[in-house]
Order: sequence, then structure tokens, then C-alpha cells
Amino acid sequence: MKKNLNISKILLKLIIILVCGISYSQVEINGYVKSVITDLRPISDIYIEQLKSAKPVLERMTMADSTGFFRIENLEPNKLYEIKLSAFGYNDQVFEIKTNDGITKTTLTLEAGCEYSKEQADKDWENGKAKLLLIGSIAPIANSSTDFKFEKKYGIEYFDFGCTPPIEECVKIYNERVFELMDEKYGMKWRKKARSDVEYLK
Repeated sequence: MKKNLNISKILLKLIIILVCGISYSQVEINGYVKSVITDLRPISDIYIEQLKSAKPVLERMTMADSTGFFRIENLEPNKLYEIKLSAFGYNDQVFEIKTNDGITKTTLTLEAGCEYSKEQADKDWENGKAKLLLIGSIAPIANSSTDFKFEKKYGIEYFDFGCTPPIEECVKIYNERVFELMDEKYGMKWRKKARSDVEYLK
């Protein structure tokens, strides 16, 4: 009788452990990471880390996929977690997210301090210092005589960052605003005469 009671206790413990394990495996945080600048996935590798965790590094870190989607699994229900986002060119940001009894969906945003922004493009245009931004390499391609004539005619400068550019979103938003201003003043013909390596010029 006593032996049967001990077996029952062991089975009960195993059932509790199993149920808890299943419960935890069903508790997760998932969602998308977006850029504050574009409201799209940041153009960078995105790392998500669960802070204040005793888990090994590889178990508490994950990456967002090509769409910006991420998933953090095997969490405890009804617990407040600190989640850190990291991406090249962006400030690290920490979010507090409380789980429920199942899947907690969320959208996390990354901010970047852009030296080159839409506002900066407007300011540069007004001051006659607007640029068409290029992302070259260790040995950027120099302007040809045709390129210098283009700069003089349209009052704009080709600017090559070389191998240390800012994040692509900043380049994109700055260039696209300059394109709009150029179109308003000169029409669309200038586009065919510009350097083919101007970023985001179609």
C-alpha cells in the first residue's frame, strides 16, 4: 500500500512538471521590429536579448528575420520581461513586456540619430549645400568632368561616404527628399544626367 502511495506521488510530480513544461513552452512574446524613420523593418541585422535571465547567452538571444519578425519562446506566464533591441547604426533600446498565458504580440521600434534626414535635406537645400549621397568603398570613384559640370549646373554636390556610411535609412530619406526638391525645380531630366551610383535614384 505504501509502495503504491509513493508511486502515485511520483506520478503526480511528473504530471505537474510535464504540465508546467507544456504551459511554459506555449508562453511566448512575438511580433515585429520597425524603424521609427520608415515604419518598416530597419535595414540592419536586429538582435533581441532577454535581460536579467539566467539562461545561457545563446538561449536568451535571437534575431529578427528578413521581415522584422521575432519570437522569444519558453517564457513564464504573467511575468514582466525586459527585452533589449540592438542593431548597427541604432541606439540600443530596452522594452518591458508582460506575458500572458499564451502568445503576447507586440511591435517594437528602433530609433536612429540621423545626421542626414528629411529636415536636414530641406535645410541644406535652402542654404545651397544640398548633396546627392553615395556609398562607395575604400577607394571611392572620383567625379568625372561631366560630374563636375552637373554639380555646377544644378548647384548640388556629390558626397561619397566611402566605407563608413551612416545607416541606409538615413541616406534613403535624405536623398529622396533632395530628389523631390530637384524635380520641383528642374523637372525630371536631371535624373538621366546624374551619376548612376547615387543611392536610391531610380
